[in-house]
Amino acid sequence: MVKQDLTDSLMKAFPGISKQDMLTVADALFESMAQALMQGETIDVRGLGRFKIKERGPAKGRNPKTRTPVYVPKHWVVHFKPSESLSKMIDD
Repeated sequence: MVKQDLTDSLMKAFPGISKQDMLTVADALFESMAQALMQGETIDVRGLGRFKIKERGPAKGRNPKTRTPVYVPKHWVVHFKPSESLSKMIDD
């Protein structure tokens, strides 16, 4: 699913709202989530899961083409942990 699919789905659920307004809402939602993550906040969406920033330490990697060792410095990544209810729905 991409943002366009999400807005189409929301338009079906809320037929009185225009497509452009729904795109504006989706953009504002994603921008708000990105800003919260950049400030180190955790985002909990009940029934979906938790988004948070985690630090990955430095590691030794390998270039898959040349097989030469590569140093990967520490960096930050977005981590998603699905809720129990979502995990159960997926498993069933």
